[in-house]
Amino acid sequence: MSAGQGSAIERQVSLRRLYGDLNSELRWQCLHHPEEDHHLRRDSSAEDDVGGAALVGFFNFIRPHAVQIAGSCELAYLRAHPEAITQFPPHRLCLLVVCEGQILDDHLYEDLKARHIAVMATPMGAKIVLARLQHYLHQELAPRQQVHGVLVDVLGVGLLLQGEAGIGKSELALELVSRGHRLVADDSVLCIREAPNVLTGHCPAPLRNFLEVRGLGIINIREFFGAAAIVRSKRIRLVVEIQDMRDMEMADIDRLQGKVDHLDILGTQLPRLCMPVSAVRNLAVLVEAAARSQYVKESGGDMLADFEAQVRLSVGEE
Repeated sequence: MSAGQGSAIERQVSLRRLYGDLNSELRWQCLHHPEEDHHLRRDSSAEDDVGGAALVGFFNFIRPHAVQIAGSCELAYLRAHPEAITQFPPHRLCLLVVCEGQILDDHLYEDLKARHIAVMATPMGAKIVLARLQHYLHQELAPRQQVHGVLVDVLGVGLLLQGEAGIGKSELALELVSRGHRLVADDSVLCIREAPNVLTGHCPAPLRNFLEVRGLGIINIREFFGAAAIVRSKRIRLVVEIQDMRDMEMADIDRLQGKVDHLDILGTQLPRLCMPVSAVRNLAVLVEAAARSQYVKESGGDMLADFEAQVRLSVGEE
């Protein structure tokens, strides 16, 4: 199995799919659907919206939503100000969802049809519909990217193992699983930006449960070690770049904190630790130590600062 790092995957959701996926939950009825189906895409102008949550909302005339939720209050406003619907640009407003069992006035319905705007009705409360649509679109439209590597859950820390082909990433993952840790994905990791600075790694469906080990071939981790050895997804907290010690400039490595930089995936800066590999180094133990170190850092600890303070204290005592 082999895969390179790809570019970000652009996602879209058609209104027909939206209707079908949520029909059983929202119990809605399609009152009107234009002949040409609309497609919802992530709003790139919404800086804090990493998925599609900003596409849905109650009436907003300044930054209109593609999907407008209309409950009793919104429809009462439209009845009093029927011209207000024309303030929504047709290219922005794709769908009006009438909630709470409300009845849409005939003239408003005909106006929406003329503007090629889809109309759906549901007996559910407006806030419930809003929350469900935002959650659905956030999941479907969140930025995602396929990257090459092996993702493992070590002591609760998601580690993305990267390195040249044949460096031993899958063998290392197998050893980590045999030590009680969990595999997320081998060779190809689907990264999804769930929230600002939150990147989760998932296993593509065709590769789920499997690991390729040179000399052994394809093995089923679930069959070998049980269901507890597999996890569907994990937040990526640290990238471990495995490099051949002979190829690394050892003089460039800081002996007190290693060689650390950052890897950018989908606009998220992930800390990256370069790990030199050789026949005499136990990588599994080193990776476990890296996971513990990352956990300490995220908890507010600074082992280097503690060491330097202890050295200064010892020098002062002498």
